[in-house]
Amino acid sequence: MSHWYHTIELPDGSVIKGEVDYRGNLGRRFLLPNDLTGKSVADFGTWNGYWAIEAKRRGAAYVLALDRWWPQIEETALKEYGIEYRYSGDLDFPASLDDLRECFDVVLFYGILYHLKNPYMGLLTASTCCKPGGMVIVESAIGQGKAQSLPDSVPALWVIDTVHDGDPTNYFMPNEGAIVQLGKMVGLEKVASCREGTRIGVLFNKNSVSKK
Repeated sequence: MSHWYHTIELPDGSVIKGEVDYRGNLGRRFLLPNDLTGKSVADFGTWNGYWAIEAKRRGAAYVLALDRWWPQIEETALKEYGIEYRYSGDLDFPASLDDLRECFDVVLFYGILYHLKNPYMGLLTASTCCKPGGMVIVESAIGQGKAQSLPDSVPALWVIDTVHDGDPTNYFMPNEGAIVQLGKMVGLEKVASCREGTRIGVLFNKNSVSKK
């Protein structure tokens, strides 16, 4: 692969250098529990697979990594850790996930929300794939561009009307209140959050909504 986003350490100790390195104490906003012993984990938008690998390193019994970009999936280091990976389709159109019939103890939803044309349906997909009593962890950009003036006390999304940050696949920019409210709408209860600059992680517990 000519370009890696995540820095990834392989089982033999060798390191693939990427743009960002979340090893050590970095990446606190992702709120991934230190102990995932025996848990099943789904990592949506796995990209190079860093967080799927971290879940496995923290004791997860089964990790499924998903992304819509085949080149990223085929060439990741996931196979070095025995992690299953699949093409996911569009997360905001759950019909494209008909072959995903498992439910998971932990669902990772990192760096996805603002790339979805329907963020509500995207979070509903994450909630639907989570076992009752499990957790969904959302990481997202917040408060950028015209959303800088949105108070968190008023749940709001900036519907991006120009190309933001050079990426035409950025469609919405939420504030923290919007992420929490969208979570409530799909049966998720906020437990914790961690903000780093204009990015945030929100950890939700799954309550009464279960997969049909």
